[in-house]
Amino acid sequence: MKKRIVASLCCLGIGGLVFAFGDLLIDQENVIFKADQEPEKFAALTTSAAYLWWAGRGFLGVFLEMIGTVGLYLYLQKTKAEKWAFTGWLFTLVHQLLGMGVFAIAYFLFPAAGHLYLDGATQAMSFVTMKGALGVFFGVSLASTLVGLTCMAIAVQKSKVLPAFSGWMALLGFALIPVPGVVIQFLANFTWSAAYFWMAYHCYVTLKSCDNRLGLPG
Repeated sequence: MKKRIVASLCCLGIGGLVFAFGDLLIDQENVIFKADQEPEKFAALTTSAAYLWWAGRGFLGVFLEMIGTVGLYLYLQKTKAEKWAFTGWLFTLVHQLLGMGVFAIAYFLFPAAGHLYLDGATQAMSFVTMKGALGVFFGVSLASTLVGLTCMAIAVQKSKVLPAFSGWMALLGFALIPVPGVVIQFLANFTWSAAYFWMAYHCYVTLKSCDNRLGLPG
């Protein structure tokens, strides 16, 4: 169990790096939220090869998040903060399920709309504007993330088995992701990645120390 939990938390950290370095592939991802305002930039971005790599890496990143969140909950489930951890896990799972949908839209719908626009079908931008249902979908995904991570941060702090600030550090990183700027978004993803690697290291050291006291093999 020890190795599986540490490995799961490392998956979260790796997921953060996938998102962080993936953000360096394109100049500005916030353009995808302005299809109606800047259609030319939207079309140029979403039809580029770099964009497809950017969007495609999202599936891997979210999958790694799913694995890691399970491990984090398993580590916290026997602490006094289990209820907070369970609530955080549920909301985070909602975010991850919606996140797969977000990147499916980004990978399939947005490039299709971009190609249609470049071919003269300017009305295609109406299907990718954030003023309607699409905006609500993306908003719910972000909201569920922040709620889930807030609950999980409280659980981490109350559990006293992980660094108290590490959960809040992860929340801070996710909260900064919507802020425009490639550098900011890289640092935002790198921040929550570092938070989970911190948890993994702390978990590894704690459990190894416990094994040593009990005379168990490492």
